[in-house]
Amino acid sequence: MKLRISELFHSLQGEGPSAGTPAHFLRLQGCDVGCAWCDSKYTWDAAGGEERSLDDVFAALASTGRAELLVVTGGEPLAHADMGGLLAAALERWARVEVETSGLAPPPLRHARLHYNHSPKLPAATPRWRETWAHAAEFVADPNTTFKIVVGDPPDEDDALRLVAGHALPRERTMLMPEGLTDAVVRARATALATTCRREGLRLSPRLHVWLWGAKRGV
Repeated sequence: MKLRISELFHSLQGEGPSAGTPAHFLRLQGCDVGCAWCDSKYTWDAAGGEERSLDDVFAALASTGRAELLVVTGGEPLAHADMGGLLAAALERWARVEVETSGLAPPPLRHARLHYNHSPKLPAATPRWRETWAHAAEFVADPNTTFKIVVGDPPDEDDALRLVAGHALPRERTMLMPEGLTDAVVRARATALATTCRREGLRLSPRLHVWLWGAKRGV
């Protein structure tokens, strides 16, 4: 199997339900969702990055340090062919595998140790936002999926609450995450979202990597 890779590295998972956990990161190349606030636009061009074999990628990840968690991110991982095969192979090597996805496609594989961090987009983020909610019911049906919704300026919060209710997302599996590329911005938005999460029975996702290292690659 050949993969188009943007980067791979060892760090701490900065977002979602496993925040703070040492992890190997496999960032795939290619995404056409087009979020205005995207912090990894270098992954958008499907012809960018480099092509590498799956065995080479797994060996390179293992050489970066020890981790029981693999995070497959992008780009948009579910836009890649044979993602089910990649995830099945990864589950033979890692105790837990997480996929960061906008949800443009339904889950290609289910497994007790496979977890999707579904991040459907809000109307202010991209004209394609409706497409990222199109498979929400299939992710709801997967008990290992956590919904992680990026919230920026108004009316993002109102839109998020409306869509959470409209798609019947399980609130105990739904996280609001502050958009931002600096600690000051993330902190201010997180403080406001904390009040909302307490009121609505939702969870709050951090952005630990921004707090620790700032908005840069390889973290």
